[in-house]
Amino acid sequence: MIAETMENILITGGTGNLGKTVVKALSDTGYHLHLAVRNPIVTSSESIFQYQADLTDSRQAETFFQKSTSEGRRINVGVFLAGGFEPGNLAATEMDDINKMININFATAFNVAQKLITYFKTVGGGKLIFIGAKSAMDFKTAGNSLAYSLSKQLLFNFSDIINESEHGSGITSHILLPGSIGNATHGTPGSSKLTSPDAIAHVIAGIIEGKDLRSVVAF
Repeated sequence: MIAETMENILITGGTGNLGKTVVKALSDTGYHLHLAVRNPIVTSSESIFQYQADLTDSRQAETFFQKSTSEGRRINVGVFLAGGFEPGNLAATEMDDINKMININFATAFNVAQKLITYFKTVGGGKLIFIGAKSAMDFKTAGNSLAYSLSKQLLFNFSDIINESEHGSGITSHILLPGSIGNATHGTPGSSKLTSPDAIAHVIAGIIEGKDLRSVVAF
């Protein structure tokens, strides 16, 4: 049975490859999901609510947050799946590339998490779940996709800062570090560099349910 305080979950990036898997898993469990989307998706589920927003824009992120918490709804978890990838080593990377990756991978999370943290302080706490990247935290590989890696490292550091600054407030931040996200089953022969969306969804569910307390989860 799902605790009443955990019924509503706010999700960004819920229409992507990983997002679809996570949304289905959480919806099937019985959670009410509030999705920020650029373009609405067709769904027959009565537990999925969609709000059109470009989360790189802080004002649209604010509107999304306000709508998702309207009508007395209590949001206790934010799951941040929005993001993108771009290759490019040092020689091939320009500041425009770095700014683009920061907007996609960090701003989309920060603009909503900022509102959620303030809100969580008024309702007794909550959980934030971010998606980082294993390759971005390995300096031997991070340089192959420099702009992407820097944006994911920024997200990792942000999660650390939240846990330190909000210690004792009931707010916890968790960041997952998957390998390349693919459809092969995680851990099967020949796919050691892949992390399946199902494996990620399983960990996210565990964190939401309070079964997994890790602040950093490396796959």
